Amino acid sequence: MTQGRLFSCLSAVLLGLSLVLTGCGFRGERIGLDSLTLDVAERANDDTPIAVDFVVVFDSDLLKLLSEIPSKQWFAERDQYHRDYRQLFSVWSLELVPGQFRDVRDFPFAGDKAAGLLVFAGYNTPGAHRLRLSESGRVWLRFDSREMRLLTDRDR
Repeated sequence: MTQGRLFSCLSAVLLGLSLVLTGCGFRGERIGLDSLTLDVAERANDDTPIAVDFVVVFDSDLLKLLSEIPSKQWFAERDQYHRDYRQLFSVWSLELVPGQFRDVRDFPFAGDKAAGLLVFAGYNTPGAHRLRLSESGRVWLRFDSREMRLLTDRDR
């Protein structure tokens, strides 16, 4: 083996080892959201409580998968996702009632390293009812009668 080929082989081995030792190369970004306002409309969701899950995902492939499913599927299959991928995501679950206004000053996942953050809302109506949050600082989520939305400073 020539010295050039030996160097190439060693470089490939070292690159492979570094990817394995660093968790396959994906490091993720930190969750920048640190506080949020949850604002639920009167008589939202046909005047029934809304299940809300904030899901911090640590794996980019799982984030892609979960970003494509509607909230109805998430809530129906959440336990199975937990059994299959328990190390790859964490959930903060809430139940919001119509007319509720809640300020969350210390978001549970603030500063966590992750591939992304999703919010699923369990509305009674058809629709995705899912948001991907990549905002930093304070976030305002409005839960209207049939959908949730992220409010900007202009919308408030």
